[in-house]
Amino acid sequence: MIPDVSVIVVNHRSAAHAVRCAESLRACFSSEGIAGEVLLVDCGSGEEEAQRLAGAPADLRILLPENRGYSGGVNAGLARARAGKLLLSNADVIYPPGALTPLLQAIEEPSVGAAAPLAFWDAGGRVRLAPGFAPGFFRDLAQLASGRRPHSDARRFASFARETLVLWERGGKARHLSGAVLAARRDVFDRVGRFDERFPFEYEETEWEDRLRAEGLGLAFVPQARVRHLWARSAAESGETDRRRALSRSLYRERRYGRLGRAVLEAMDGARRASPAPARLEEPVLPARAGASLALSPNRSLLPFAAASLAGGFRLPDEIVSALRPGPLYLRVFREEDGWPLETYVWEKPN
Repeated sequence: MIPDVSVIVVNHRSAAHAVRCAESLRACFSSEGIAGEVLLVDCGSGEEEAQRLAGAPADLRILLPENRGYSGGVNAGLARARAGKLLLSNADVIYPPGALTPLLQAIEEPSVGAAAPLAFWDAGGRVRLAPGFAPGFFRDLAQLASGRRPHSDARRFASFARETLVLWERGGKARHLSGAVLAARRDVFDRVGRFDERFPFEYEETEWEDRLRAEGLGLAFVPQARVRHLWARSAAESGETDRRRALSRSLYRERRYGRLGRAVLEAMDGARRASPAPARLEEPVLPARAGASLALSPNRSLLPFAAASLAGGFRLPDEIVSALRPGPLYLRVFREEDGWPLETYVWEKPN
């Protein structure tokens, strides 16, 4: 029997997360009455990791001998998936009951190329992760110039905050979706192609979504579908990760903006100027503030950001603190009615 949905879970050195992800998917299949299959793809993690994955409740385990990146892992799963509806997933995602049905319903609309859920960073479901952050030459340029023109930075932040709050609350058409969880139909992949494996780390879903839009297909953000994304925990950051990310970024810039555009952005990236430092926090804690939310990001521009309401005050959950790399975390209080930034702080996680 052909399943209703094929879920492709891509793993690289995060077996414990992958097993938990597969278990949560099985629980969703049961509670939501979905006939689904789980395809667990490991990207060259080695024999020890493969042994750990043996306990995952997957219908098929695909053990790749080398690390082909998320794009290669997805493509390996697509080659073996049987359903007409597909769900692509990072290993560090937990699916509570009710998470799948709204996504699968969203992609039944022929004009929708892909759909993504609302993802929470914490177990308490308070810190919401950004739906995505659409690139563009002038947007990328403004990111690199952040801090030079504070009022322009504030307007850009407010615009993104308003757009993000609407998507979190009401959903709808998005300009970009995070690749951590993406639902799509098989005919969409037949039409626009699979992920480009020349992107070794990140940007693979961004380039694929560019192809969707070029074909007149839309991206749907579905807040009724809720998952937990253990962001920054699926695999430890390393020099190799940074190198692969830089390669993907350079390739994407050249493909979308041309050699000159890539060169301009890389020159800006290497010539960033220092801007006034925000006020320092001894702890990542802020008091209650009516009508305001708190944005959190490792990026000094605070774009994109995760966010939580300040209605009852805020303390960064220990589970998030433990997952963060040592270094700065930027926090910005902003008005919910118009997204305007009010105060910005920085907290430094010690080594």
